[in-house]
Amino acid sequence: MNYAIPILLLIATIVAFFVIGRGTYVSFGIPQFILRVVVAFPLLASAVLLHFLRTSTVAAIIPPAFLARTALAILTGVFEIADVAGLFVPKVRHAAAFWIAVMMVAIIPANVYAAGRLIDGIQMPGITLRTAMQIVYILLVL
Repeated sequence: MNYAIPILLLIATIVAFFVIGRGTYVSFGIPQFILRVVVAFPLLASAVLLHFLRTSTVAAIIPPAFLARTALAILTGVFEIADVAGLFVPKVRHAAAFWIAVMMVAIIPANVYAAGRLIDGIQMPGITLRTAMQIVYILLVL
C-alpha cells in the first residue's frame, strides 16, 4: 500500500501531460536540445556509475520480493542507456521520453523500499522527496 500514492501521482502526471498537450509537440530548438541533454545526463550517469560499476548498490535497493535483483539492476541500466540514446534519435524521441516516464513509475517499489535508508554509504531520499523529484523529471522528459 506504500506504493499506491506515489504510483498514482506519477501516473497522474503522465496522463495530465498528455491530456493538456493533446498530442501536440512543438519543437523549440536549441533550448529543447539542451533540456534533452540535461534529462539524459543523470540517466547515463546512473546507468554507468551505478547500474554497471556499483551493481550491488542498485541491487540492494530492489525489494527482496523481486527475483534476480542483480540482473534487474543491470537490465534497468541497459534500459536507461537505450532511452538516453533514443532521446537523440528523431524517429524514436517521443517513445523514448514516454518509456523514461514509465520507468519512473516502475521504480517506485525500489524507491519505497530504500526510502530514508543508508545503502552502501549513500543516504536514500524519503519517498515524498523522491516522488516530487520524479514528477519534475517526468515533466522535463516529456
